[in-house]
Amino acid sequence: MINLRKDEIRRAAIKLRFKFKSYAKIQRLLIENHNYEVSRKTIKRWYKRFNKGNWNLKDNSTIPPNISYKFSKEELEEAVLIRLSKGYSAYQIKAKLNQHDIFMSESTIKRVISACKLSRGNKMEGQRLKWLKFERDTPNSMWQLDATSYNGIWLLPVIDDCSRYCLGIAVLQNVTTENVIKFLEEITLMHGKPRELLTDNGKEYGGNGKGDNEFDKWCRRKGIKHIRTGLHKPTTVGKVGRLQFTITYELPYCFNDLEYFRWRYNTDRPHRSLNGLTPNEVYFGWKRHKKYMLEKQQIIKGVGGQMS
Repeated sequence: MINLRKDEIRRAAIKLRFKFKSYAKIQRLLIENHNYEVSRKTIKRWYKRFNKGNWNLKDNSTIPPNISYKFSKEELEEAVLIRLSKGYSAYQIKAKLNQHDIFMSESTIKRVISACKLSRGNKMEGQRLKWLKFERDTPNSMWQLDATSYNGIWLLPVIDDCSRYCLGIAVLQNVTTENVIKFLEEITLMHGKPRELLTDNGKEYGGNGKGDNEFDKWCRRKGIKHIRTGLHKPTTVGKVGRLQFTITYELPYCFNDLEYFRWRYNTDRPHRSLNGLTPNEVYFGWKRHKKYMLEKQQIIKGVGGQMS
């Protein structure tokens, strides 16, 4: 028994018909020789269609002659342009497109990015998330800071826990307690002091906190509560850790200018955790943001009550 493609089955049936075999005989032979069941009516249709000429024995394409796309070519190019010029994620591209009355889903944007070979992959895909999320209720309740190495220097970003507002990014040759305190002094003069500071257990922050270290002394003088992460718990300072990644990825899109990056991050870049708002809108307009969040929760509760 020889298994043939569908077009070859049709060719075999038509050859048998040219040999004056009946349709019933052709039907039986197709079953015996090729284990292919087909009705006599279909064999007649094949033979009639073949005699009309210009048939390659294949099925016609099911693709319609005119395909109407949901989004125009210009709208799709706008999504790609934002990706190329700013390096934004699908969520941020969606928020920027909304500002131009282009309402494209994240999944569509991801497909467009992938088709243009601009995807950078998802490092968290397939990983089980076990940590608990937390967020302070008001700006300046808590600041997170952590240094990271970048191209032979140290970058020390400071981020507000509530609004994700980047208060400053220090460029340091060495991460010492003296340098960290000097930088925090500059920030507090501009933005006021936080109620709490969250750091890891680096020696520049007094290590594990045992003993009378200079960083804790400075915090006490300022009336700031110093909170340390647990040992081997880097996700506790996850917000500033994510900011570090954003700096290293998006800085080339900002002419490698840290202050331009900070301006763009605070005022132009929509933030998923802030419901598409920018850190600047929440940090300086927190009361308006809080009112919006309360109204949103009330609407959700109202809809849930109606459904129950």
